[in-house]
Amino acid sequence: MKHQKTDYKAHAATFLSVFLLIFGMLCLPVAHLDAKNIKFATLAPKGSTWMNNFEAMGKEMRAKTDGKLRLRIFPNGVQGDELDVVRKMRAGLLHAGAMTATGLGEIQKEVLIFQLPRMFKTYGELDYVRDYLQADLERSFKDAGYILLGMGDIGYYYIFSNQPIHTIADLQASSVKMWARTTDRIALEFYENANIATVPREVSQVLPSLYSGQLNTVVASPYVAVALQWYDQFKYMSDLPVNVGVGATIITRERFDQLSPLHQKVLRETAQAYQHDLIQSIRKDNDRALEALQKKAGIEVVEFAESDREAWDALAVETHNALVGEIYSQEFLDKINALLEAYRKGK
Repeated sequence: MKHQKTDYKAHAATFLSVFLLIFGMLCLPVAHLDAKNIKFATLAPKGSTWMNNFEAMGKEMRAKTDGKLRLRIFPNGVQGDELDVVRKMRAGLLHAGAMTATGLGEIQKEVLIFQLPRMFKTYGELDYVRDYLQADLERSFKDAGYILLGMGDIGYYYIFSNQPIHTIADLQASSVKMWARTTDRIALEFYENANIATVPREVSQVLPSLYSGQLNTVVASPYVAVALQWYDQFKYMSDLPVNVGVGATIITRERFDQLSPLHQKVLRETAQAYQHDLIQSIRKDNDRALEALQKKAGIEVVEFAESDREAWDALAVETHNALVGEIYSQEFLDKINALLEAYRKGK
């Protein structure tokens, strides 16, 4: 009899626990149970135009889905550099991110062609080619297991330094410690062709390397130099853009497929709209940042010698050709060059 009482108490306790668990779940708000959180990582710092844009995008997505679709944003590189983020996305620990060329190249190498030196001389050229190839780009990312939500640009990259850079010879001086991302195959190839010594570092390592004197020359957009607080380590900026920085917002195909058709539509439309706004905002920010760098930070813009510009462009073309078969196909390079030629003739 004592054994029966013990069994009864045990069964009663188990039943009560299950009942409370079910009751508690039923009491949870429906939106919480149905909500799809998208874990989104970026190197962009809090308060930057990028982060403001992503936060506004997330807010609009929540509003359009009654709180069922949410962006959980990890800014400031807290999830690691972009290669770390890509690894976490592949493992399912993160779902989406705003990537620069480094992260995008780890997923779909050919997209790096947009960041070739001296490829696009104007934003008009970049917009024309990118819009023309939009469907091709979306398909290539999908084949790689990702959904391309929107491509953008970071701005034109210029040389920031502590000594005036007028010529290629100035960059070849032993005193120049030029930064290159450790995974930036294009920059490393270009600088090697130009006989410019580099100091490979990831983005998060640039500022401490500038403070320590391991770096004294970088290529960046004006707004990046301000947003990442690199600007006060320099005295000069050369006026000849080296290349344009590209970026994109992506989500894993696995996570995207878990969303309802309605939520997929909201995500695509909202991301594309905000990506368009972001492109325009960043371009304006770069103009404002350049003005502030000169007027407030005292950075002097120096002219890159006309006599060296042709040689600089020739080194760029040499780099374009050297990376065929390694990053992109000859066919893709020819296609972009043909589009640029057609655009320039039509101007």
